[in-house]
Amino acid sequence: MNNVLESVKQLLEWLPAGSPLVFSGIADLPPYFKTILELYTLFVRGLFPILAFIILLSCMLLLWPDRKEDEVRGYLLLKDGSRMPLKYWENSIGRSKASDLEIAFAYVSRSHAVLTFRDKSWHLTDVGSKGGVEVNGAKVEKTESLDYGDTISFAGIEAVLVPAEKPVHNHRDLTSAPPESKVNPGMIFALILLFQVLGAVQSCIAAGAVLNLAVPVTFLVFILAECLFFFSVQRWSQRSFDLELLLCFLSGLSLFIVASAHPDLLYKQLAAIFLGVAVYTIIGIMIYDPERARKLKYVFVAAAIVLLALNLALGKTYFGAKRWIDLGFITIQPSEFVKIAFVMAGTATLDRLLTTRNMTAFILFSGACIGALVFIRDFGTVAVFFGAFIVIAFMRSGDLRTIALASAGAAIGALAVISFIPYVATRFAAWGKVWEYADTTGYQQARTMIAAASGGLLGVGAGNGYLAKIAAADTDLVFGIICEEWGFLVAITTVLVFIFLAVYAVSLAKGCRSSLYAIAACGAASMLLFQTALNVLGPVDIFPLTGITMPFVSRGGSSMISAWGLLAFIKTAADRFGSERNGE
Repeated sequence: MNNVLESVKQLLEWLPAGSPLVFSGIADLPPYFKTILELYTLFVRGLFPILAFIILLSCMLLLWPDRKEDEVRGYLLLKDGSRMPLKYWENSIGRSKASDLEIAFAYVSRSHAVLTFRDKSWHLTDVGSKGGVEVNGAKVEKTESLDYGDTISFAGIEAVLVPAEKPVHNHRDLTSAPPESKVNPGMIFALILLFQVLGAVQSCIAAGAVLNLAVPVTFLVFILAECLFFFSVQRWSQRSFDLELLLCFLSGLSLFIVASAHPDLLYKQLAAIFLGVAVYTIIGIMIYDPERARKLKYVFVAAAIVLLALNLALGKTYFGAKRWIDLGFITIQPSEFVKIAFVMAGTATLDRLLTTRNMTAFILFSGACIGALVFIRDFGTVAVFFGAFIVIAFMRSGDLRTIALASAGAAIGALAVISFIPYVATRFAAWGKVWEYADTTGYQQARTMIAAASGGLLGVGAGNGYLAKIAAADTDLVFGIICEEWGFLVAITTVLVFIFLAVYAVSLAKGCRSSLYAIAACGAASMLLFQTALNVLGPVDIFPLTGITMPFVSRGGSSMISAWGLLAFIKTAADRFGSERNGE
């Protein structure tokens, strides 16, 4: 007992009076306290990869869609006796293999018509076909309501609309509680909290001589807010808290990164997370009704044009790019918010009426966004936008020739940019040989690779790395910090989260009753994945360094808010997976 009291006395003497968060230094600790701290750091270094992997695996099992047999609301019965099932709210009809209902006759247009179920009835729309559409012998000019038993003619190919043999049941009725899962979300959430508490303590220990008050306060507020969010959804919302679990994990990791590099900016990063959740909620409400989402596309397009115009007019140039607008008390990056508008506008334009005019409109809008970004010299974001454009356009058209032409044009444009813009040419000159330019243009990549290698599999411990002192370490080079401080295993698990989100979005697309949600989810997931790929592969010299952030993880308010906004598209697709509530 006397030994314990003596230990407490020594600890109290070590803490300066009146300043419980200001320490005189680790060197002044009694030897056994230093040993305890070293053992704790060693313990959490070994535990972090295990927790991270279990969290990811559990979320994958929780989120993976229940692949029930596709339900059919009706059929198109052709004269030869074949039946074409109507599985979706919007069923595209045409000669193209990308159509939901393929009619492989030469005089049927590639995109001929769309058959939509809404307001408890079917509606047929001619999308500019050459051969025309008729219902019971009368030509369809725009949109015609249908009854079961009506005869439809697609350029002379006749079909009869017949009901399904069995009554349709919802895969997932959103008016009731979500179906039970074999994986308990509460258990996953508890693991995430354990990961964050252990990491927060490690960050406080690593602070050394002076512990910034923002570190413990930020983590305490963040964990309490997470708990409030989780239990509120579980108690009062009919929506599931599943996809959000992965984002709680990534957002917590973001706070660890900022605590290492710029602890004085933790409050701003925490505020960005909260704003991101608010934007995520608002966008989810806005696009929940597909008809409302289609009408809002004009608002999103207008907002994107205004943001890019303001960026061109008022943007400040940093590190060769004119990405930011300085408002004095805060700096914003408009192109991050344009990502949300880009996905929304492209999806709502192409999801139902795939016409030449609509595709042209989307191409022009994409060209305007990408052109503005070229002038801003935000070439990393240009690559992300172009990747999303390819995904959205191909999902709806399935036309490889058009995609190949667009890609060739982009390649020519990229070569021109590399050749005539010195800022970009300098970065490309160091690509693949950064060790030759280790003290000049390859400085950041060389230090990132050294730090990543020195971290090994388990890392050196949160806050104990040196890469955090390099410029842009917690933004463009964030993958290097994760490797150095948290270890290669945690870094790879973080990347796997984004790969899983992309695979998850594709799996949702196969079961979404509306192409609006399918295209939006894949477009948003492609942006998140492309951005992550550039952030991870650029600093390690596999890709050129583009100066782009990792979604949810890098420091930056605009990036954090944009990432949460994009997630809303995936979440809405997940909520409407297999559901037919819209059509009832």
